[in-house]
Amino acid sequence: MRSPSPVWLVALALACNDESGAEATGAAGTYPTTLPNLTLPGDPGATTTGDGGESQGTGATTGAATTSEGAVTTGGGGPKFDLGEDPGPGTTGGPDDALCPCAPKLDLIYVLSDDRELWTYDPLGNSFALVGPLGCPTTDGTFSMGVGRDGFAWIQTTIPQGLSNYVGDLFRLDVSNPQNCVDPGYTPGANGWMHFGMAFVSASASDPCDELYGQHWDGQAGLWSEGAGVGKLGVFDPVAMQMNTLGTTNYNGAELTGTGDGRLYAFGGVPNAKLIQFDKQTAQAIETLPFNNLPLTNAFAFAFWGGDFYFFTLADPNGQTGNSKVTKLDYDDSDNSGKALTTVHANAPIRIVGAGVSTCAPIEPPG
Repeated sequence: MRSPSPVWLVALALACNDESGAEATGAAGTYPTTLPNLTLPGDPGATTTGDGGESQGTGATTGAATTSEGAVTTGGGGPKFDLGEDPGPGTTGGPDDALCPCAPKLDLIYVLSDDRELWTYDPLGNSFALVGPLGCPTTDGTFSMGVGRDGFAWIQTTIPQGLSNYVGDLFRLDVSNPQNCVDPGYTPGANGWMHFGMAFVSASASDPCDELYGQHWDGQAGLWSEGAGVGKLGVFDPVAMQMNTLGTTNYNGAELTGTGDGRLYAFGGVPNAKLIQFDKQTAQAIETLPFNNLPLTNAFAFAFWGGDFYFFTLADPNGQTGNSKVTKLDYDDSDNSGKALTTVHANAPIRIVGAGVSTCAPIEPPG
């Protein structure tokens, strides 16, 4: 997701943000869990260690972070799409896919660049690989992406409507061949949904069949915002070609990611971003995890993979251009880091505006 305007920081002054207590929801008398703030090493209160000047926060919530430039894979023997055609037992942790089988090459995180290219990000190798340019029949700018277990991605583009308003269109492409991209007949702004971050989510741990969910953004240039009822969560109807609203949320402009066991998460909020788990039926916030020193920035995306979350934000949080960085949240504490935030790739080869991970990707650490 990206803001088409370089003035997104205006949202910080407009946002209603309270990280000290429970998050407001549309259901009276229900209060989801709000967890303590997590600090990304390098924040103003962090201490500095040697060996390259990597900053490390104090306390159990920050862990021992290390920063890597990571690797980029392009050309050579061709792009690396996944962990292998037959990864063997223990590689994927999702449910039995007999009902809705997985297409090939869906083990990795797919990322969408602002210059209309599809890439993969391999969390194990901490590397990016170019899949190819998009063949969608449009010249619109790219905005967000969701990847289904059928091997097709839904790509949202952004179209200017006057000086400061934008609306999104939808296209569908084959992740193995992004030149194969079609217009499915979506009407921009259908059912009052101007733009949305999106993700596929399985129905449950026992039912792998997935649906596409969306988190609304009103299309006001540069304005991510937060406050009671400013956003809405929906589920996509592929027959009517529209998002159907499930309920209101506190986030106007947020990205989504889903899991193979039925969980739905959002990355949104200002001035500091948050990880939010939503109830897929009611849009109720189940859990809220605030972050310190991890703003959304002008272009952002995220994905769940192997028990952890990977956030793609601009490497320069105060800039409006430039490439992205990758921040990992050890959500399952499999690294014994106390759910630490760690910058794992300081300089991605592209500016990332969308990320999609299928529900076929592992939900537990591989191996």
